Amino acid sequence: MPAANERITTVSQLIGIMSMSLDGFVADPDDGVAEVFDWYVSSGDVEIHTGGSAPMTFRMSEPSAEHVRTLTSELGAVLTGRRTFEVAQG
Repeated sequence: MPAANERITTVSQLIGIMSMSLDGFVADPDDGVAEVFDWYVSSGDVEIHTGGSAPMTFRMSEPSAEHVRTLTSELGAVLTGRRTFEVAQG
């Protein structure tokens, strides 16, 4: 137990992740992002369910699911850019 004059500091952790194609673009001219993000929803038989007020279900391969579980297991919040939110009809 700390002394009365000691201060306990909690440090939060921030993780930044960005997906984009090898040519450096995230969206095509029509704002489509299928080439970058399709692996989240159509490339396997493992379902990953998200929580929150508007939950989503992703379908992916087991290696991808394990990767996503590892990345998201300790997240408190997920932030996205305004344009991505609008295009996804967030």
